[in-house]
Amino acid sequence: MPEPNSADTQLLQHVFYGKLDNLPSLASKIVRIFTSSTFTDTSMERNSLMQHIYPKLKDFCREKHGLEFQVVDMRWGVRDEATDDHKTTELCMQEIDNCQRVSVGPNFVVFLGQKYGYRPLPTKVEEAEFQVILSVSSPEDAKLLSQWYKLDSNHIPSLFCLQPVSSIFTNFTNKAHPRLMEEDQSQWWETMGKLNRAVRIAALELMNQGKFTAHDNHRYNWSVTEQEVVRGILKAKDIVDHTVAFFRHIENINISLLRHSMKFIDIVSKQVDEEAQRMLSDLRDVRVPAALPESSIIRYSIEWSDEDGLNKNFHAEYLENFINTFHDRIVELIDRGVGQQKGLASNRVYSEILQQLHVVNYFSQDFQGRTEVLERVRNYIQGTSKQPLVLWGEGGCGKSSMLAKVVTESESWFPSKNCSQIRLVRFLGTTPDSSSIGPLLRSVCQQISFLYDVPDSAIPVELSQLTLHFKRLLEKATTEKPLCIFFDSLDQLSSADGAHSMSWLPPTLPNHVKLIVSTLPGIYNILNTLRNLIDSRENFVQIKPLGEALGKTVLQAWLARNHRTISDAQWELVHERLAECNTPLYVKLVYDEIKLWKSFTKTQEKDLAKTVSTSINKLLGRIENQHGHILVEHALSYITASKSGLSEAELEDLISLDETVLNDVYQYHLPPIRRIPPLLWTRIRNDLPNYLVEREADGVSVVSWYHRQFAEVSQERYLSNPEERRIYHSNMADYYLGMWAGRPKPFQFSENQKRMFNISSPDGEADRKVPAQPLIFTTSNAAETATVTSTVRYNFRKLSELPFQLIRAQREDDLYSNVLFYYDFLHAKLSCMPLNLCIFDYESALEYAFDKEVKLVGDALRLSSSVLASDPNNLACQIMGRLLPFYTTCSKIASLIDQCESTGLQVMGLVPAFNTLASPGGPLVYSLEAHQFAIYGLEVVSSGQSLLTVSNKFIVFDLSSGDIVRTIDPKIEGIMTYLSIAPDQRHCVTITISNQYIICNLLTGDFILRDFKPPASTQLAGENSNKNSNKTNNGAPADPLLGASATELLTTQTMRYQIIQIEVLEGSQLEIVCRSEDVKDDQDVGRDRLLIDYCFVPTNDRHSDANNNNDNDSRSLIGGRKNIHSALVLTRDKRRMYTCCEINDFNIEVYLNKPHPLHPTTQRIWAFDHQLFENKDRIFSLILSEDENYLMAVVFKGFKIFSFRSYLWKTCSLPGSVRNIMSGAKRLTYTAAFSQDNRYCIACVKSTVYVFEMEWGDLVASFDSHFGRILVVKCLSTGGGNNYVITTGMDKTTKVWNLQNAKEKSISTAQLDKCIEMIHISTDAHIILAQSRTQLCIFDMRTGYMTGQLSANPHGSIYQCTALCTNGLFAASAESGNVVLYDMEEKKTAFITPLKSVFQFLLHSSETMVLVLTTEPAPTVARSASNPAPAGNNQSGPSIRAISYGIPDGDIMYEIVSSVKRVNNPKKVVCTAEDTYFVFIEDKKGHDILAIYDPMTGDHVHNIKLNYASYKDITSMVTIPKQPYLIGLIDSEKGIVMNVRDKKVHLTLPKWGGQISSDGKYGLYAPTRGGLDIFEFRTGKVVRTLIGKVAEGVFDVLAFFTPTNEHVVYYHKGKRTIRLFRAEDGKQLADMKCPTKVRQATATQDGLALVVGYEDGAIQMFLIVDQDKESDIEHLKSWRKYQYQKQIENAQQETTEKQPEHTM
Repeated sequence: MPEPNSADTQLLQHVFYGKLDNLPSLASKIVRIFTSSTFTDTSMERNSLMQHIYPKLKDFCREKHGLEFQVVDMRWGVRDEATDDHKTTELCMQEIDNCQRVSVGPNFVVFLGQKYGYRPLPTKVEEAEFQVILSVSSPEDAKLLSQWYKLDSNHIPSLFCLQPVSSIFTNFTNKAHPRLMEEDQSQWWETMGKLNRAVRIAALELMNQGKFTAHDNHRYNWSVTEQEVVRGILKAKDIVDHTVAFFRHIENINISLLRHSMKFIDIVSKQVDEEAQRMLSDLRDVRVPAALPESSIIRYSIEWSDEDGLNKNFHAEYLENFINTFHDRIVELIDRGVGQQKGLASNRVYSEILQQLHVVNYFSQDFQGRTEVLERVRNYIQGTSKQPLVLWGEGGCGKSSMLAKVVTESESWFPSKNCSQIRLVRFLGTTPDSSSIGPLLRSVCQQISFLYDVPDSAIPVELSQLTLHFKRLLEKATTEKPLCIFFDSLDQLSSADGAHSMSWLPPTLPNHVKLIVSTLPGIYNILNTLRNLIDSRENFVQIKPLGEALGKTVLQAWLARNHRTISDAQWELVHERLAECNTPLYVKLVYDEIKLWKSFTKTQEKDLAKTVSTSINKLLGRIENQHGHILVEHALSYITASKSGLSEAELEDLISLDETVLNDVYQYHLPPIRRIPPLLWTRIRNDLPNYLVEREADGVSVVSWYHRQFAEVSQERYLSNPEERRIYHSNMADYYLGMWAGRPKPFQFSENQKRMFNISSPDGEADRKVPAQPLIFTTSNAAETATVTSTVRYNFRKLSELPFQLIRAQREDDLYSNVLFYYDFLHAKLSCMPLNLCIFDYESALEYAFDKEVKLVGDALRLSSSVLASDPNNLACQIMGRLLPFYTTCSKIASLIDQCESTGLQVMGLVPAFNTLASPGGPLVYSLEAHQFAIYGLEVVSSGQSLLTVSNKFIVFDLSSGDIVRTIDPKIEGIMTYLSIAPDQRHCVTITISNQYIICNLLTGDFILRDFKPPASTQLAGENSNKNSNKTNNGAPADPLLGASATELLTTQTMRYQIIQIEVLEGSQLEIVCRSEDVKDDQDVGRDRLLIDYCFVPTNDRHSDANNNNDNDSRSLIGGRKNIHSALVLTRDKRRMYTCCEINDFNIEVYLNKPHPLHPTTQRIWAFDHQLFENKDRIFSLILSEDENYLMAVVFKGFKIFSFRSYLWKTCSLPGSVRNIMSGAKRLTYTAAFSQDNRYCIACVKSTVYVFEMEWGDLVASFDSHFGRILVVKCLSTGGGNNYVITTGMDKTTKVWNLQNAKEKSISTAQLDKCIEMIHISTDAHIILAQSRTQLCIFDMRTGYMTGQLSANPHGSIYQCTALCTNGLFAASAESGNVVLYDMEEKKTAFITPLKSVFQFLLHSSETMVLVLTTEPAPTVARSASNPAPAGNNQSGPSIRAISYGIPDGDIMYEIVSSVKRVNNPKKVVCTAEDTYFVFIEDKKGHDILAIYDPMTGDHVHNIKLNYASYKDITSMVTIPKQPYLIGLIDSEKGIVMNVRDKKVHLTLPKWGGQISSDGKYGLYAPTRGGLDIFEFRTGKVVRTLIGKVAEGVFDVLAFFTPTNEHVVYYHKGKRTIRLFRAEDGKQLADMKCPTKVRQATATQDGLALVVGYEDGAIQMFLIVDQDKESDIEHLKSWRKYQYQKQIENAQQETTEKQPEHTM
């Protein structure tokens, strides 16, 4: 959060502390301009603005500032209904106020010409004033006035109200009878003239009598336009920044042309209305110029045209100038307004808090009564409770108002002058930062950090760390600054990131902190979760309905505040209804009905509905009758059908595209522009006060239903018909697709319109001026630079709403082509929204219609979650890497891949050459990567919603999304090796490798870490067990985690050996299995000696004698100590145990937990019951199924499964030579489990998952995706029918498998069993030779298929190093003590000879020979540079032996022996360019020298002493291309270029690590601390910086030029990314996240591809594709053409092979 300016500090403190008085207004995201003018004389200008300027301003606001642009033109589209109820003037004033309240920059523009305009009748006159008017009126006028004005005594003070026209002229709006309507309208205009004359005569007379002031008289004469100008300019604030005036004077108006002139000047009796002109002149020429500076007034003077007065053609120049000036002035004011908003208004946290405080004031203003609830909350805040308080109740019961009232009152509950209470409030779901848990906690942490002077830079991004940080920040509260936190409507939080699990909510609060939340019962099970979290029942307060009496009190207060009341007769009906229903929502609905009742309104039973839903329906029905059924239904349907509400601009656009509405609105006239008049929606919104609320969604202000029940009623009322609902969603989808932006939309004229307007063709079309809907908005004035800047603004509305609408419109084709299989859409959404929202689009689509390709892409995104969540630019790489195998069979996926290979190249120039990643559709759902060490513990928690995993930390994953929910770091040395969860899932217990135990509260994140005490004696297990069971240490401090004394946790026994298993039981007891003697891990013992024991942990503090050892002690041990061996498992109720007890006997026995025969009330024992079945095989582990109907015994060759139903057992045998082996410390657990439906037995051996069908014991599938031993396996069934298997492994990953896909064919990727150690490429032969410790494999680089394995031993080999000729014909391998030369075409051994300790192969002499280097620890006699003595002389010290073999026959050409200091890390030999010299680093008398040899003969040439300045140990040597006499010597600080022929230092390069281009012109500087430069090799001058000096930590890096020198490849171990740069200009072409650590990377000789080998044994190949290089594009196309043709051929071959099977 940015630091505030000093001027803003006080305001910032005021808002951040939660002060509710003198709140500044909210920063707006809307530009809303009220345009004031007379109607007929400005229609040309207003229509031109609407056609040409408003769309441009709308685009400008969206693209540059992210603002909505709205124009309120109340002169356009005024319907008869607006005239009928005389509300137009009142609505105009309200809209001016709204524009002034919400608009950024301009809010009012006036156009004044020579027409004063319409002067309306006063709609309301106070009773006393009306009586005075009657007193001076003629009897005829008084009678007329009395007929049209009725006294409303329900208003305080009483008013005379002008009656609706249709109350007397009943056909005034009767469109069903046009003739009658025309007659009544004509009579009304005549009557209105009489009424106007009557009140003006009376007002003038009263002014003459001194009873009226001039202003009073003016009120009965002024025009609507003047009233607007007074409101918008003369009485407004800061008008220079918000208003513009346009004055136009028409010269020489021809008054005689009345048909035209009356449009431009006020005419009375065919003469100019002088009175109107005087008032206009006073306004236009005196008062407005006096208020506005001349710079804000634009004046025009134009000539009259007898052709319509103003004519587009005659006045084209004026019109062009006018609209352009209007545009420029408005843009100037918008820019100025946005600039003024910056500062505090641009501070996101400040804006969030301010909005929440305004919500508090809004909700609390209507609060009445409920003192008993307020008192309970006050007692909580002033009391000692350290747990949150929960307000709960049914929808509409007033929880939000109650919480708001508590916030306002709470300040008075801290009376101390030295106490400054902090009120932190969030009404959840009202803003983007309060709608999901991540942004919510981040915003709250920023507020707390500011208040308690904690740097907000420490706020983590990752959710689990953020949760922990939030809880720690609460500890900052003090006596002087107590903290009260209020979270309303927990049910409004998004379910993403496990928010509804409430794991983020602290159940125990620090001192000086109070936390109050509210929620609905039954929604997302939140209330029950809170009850599990919060122990105290007193902390749950139910909010009940108001009650009849309080309901009336509230109504009276609300009426009084609005200067209203109702009659006694009307109160009687209200009482009846309140007796039946009195929830706050119902009371509010009643109020909004009765506030409209006049004293002369005759109430009936039907006037008040009896329930909330019927009240809402009645309200909507009234609005429909008032404003037109079609218009209201469609407008509210669009709001209801939206995902998160609609902005008013969007709603106007949607209605303007809806022909049904427009045909209804424009039945009797043709509009200048076929759009909905803004006034119509304004009138509807005004009659739905507070039920449609504005809130922020997707970065804009939207209108949505304020309460859930309104949305439900509206859904039922308007969208219950499936076909109609689909049409609304389809219309909205068209809008967000931008289908009608910038082009006319066709429509049809009605027969009536054709007749009225003399139209021949029924077909018409009109541009609706709706905005385009690009995925990304770009500013037009962006600077043109070589690199793309991040100044983009995403179209959040489209990205959020379009999938939602298309799915519900059931438009699958559009959904697929524009969303789910559209790369640009996916990339944009991933770039600005969480990944889970993107995946949710696919899941939603599948709920409506299943499509295999949709599921494949959704699963691919889920598999890629760990990469895409951090960098969406990897989307193309991930999609292609996983879905390429489906290209030829799935057309939609093929289209997506094609887009990835075109559009995707903009951000990702590394294109997978073949499928490089695990493909969806198989059993693997996703892989969770977050742990730094092996994962030994796994449990499914939160009713199957989350996974708890442990290594050195506790990490909880959301099972539905794969996201991290929370992390708990106990900061232990080493890792945890076992995990068990308590039955209530509130606590877990783990064991560490240090023989410690950790008990962790999963709800709070609190934990205790304890060491086991060393054994005090070697007494036999079981001796004095009863006595020891009750020993306690009274001197230890109490630990509150489990409400127990810490010394009573596992320390009641005097001897403790290594723990094998530990489990938390109900009643806070611990079950421990440990060794009964001290056995080291590597000690060979005949059998396992184990001991089962129980420790009691009291749940509350009790005073007792620590030495109390009698039977009256109230503590009771469940079970007793029992010696066992080999295996043990207990039933869930701990009453039955299956184990092997007898020595040398593996029969399974059953023991029952029974009372001790001597101490039955306090102790229990394990008593033998019966033998289950005979067994001779050694049992490693016993496993019970979830329902305890099956028992699995893990044996050497497989698994024996016993059924308690049939009392029969069957065997599941492992395949081939696979065997079960217990590794490491002996355990009771094993990596095997039953599926939850008991259909499958799942077993994990090493890194493979085996799935057996229980019915027959057959092996049905095996999965292999871990690259380390599997440590834990769990099974889970979900509501969606998924049968999950979850595994963790030594590879630090947690993998989720779906057994539903167990029999699906899995698509293989190029992968070896172990870590890649060397990679070689032959571009000519199109092969990749990859070597791990146990494999040497050949891959076809065009398909990725493994074409063979090389091994001289049929049983496999261990490989040290390898080499491959450039032409791919021969390879060399050091394997299992042999040197082997392979013929690659035949894949056979060409030569083999024994040779150990080989560490390098060096191809030389045009690759006709290979130099094999081995280490020799013993002295060896041969020619050497340092010791040229003849054979027989002893040479001391270690040495390197180099033997040159001919290829392929293996003839020995020569041998070289070189002495070195150490053989454990020998320096590799290099060969200079053109095979000129071998260069060895040798040791001579303790000093390093360079020994130079002839590669052809092996003759020693000479030695070079390394005594140059600042010499340091050489770490490596590199060949200098094109320079046969130069070699590069690299040390820890610099690079030295040595001329080995002349024995001179040629060049010193302080910034060089050995990387050089193949032409020798350029080098790379890639320090481990970050940064990457290209420098000129000859001078050392940096010519291009590819990566700036950024702090990325100190990590190993790998950097090199491709062989063609066109690109630079850079791998960063810390970031685990490969970046690709264009060497010519430094442009980054790719930044690819790697799946695991890179061990080897090399480019092909043609520079067109990169091959990467990973820690997990995977091989990936990427084509290097520069989108600006046509040849790269063509190479990609030809590569794919070959590849896809191979796919088709393989598929056809498979089909052919299967056909005979079907015919047999």
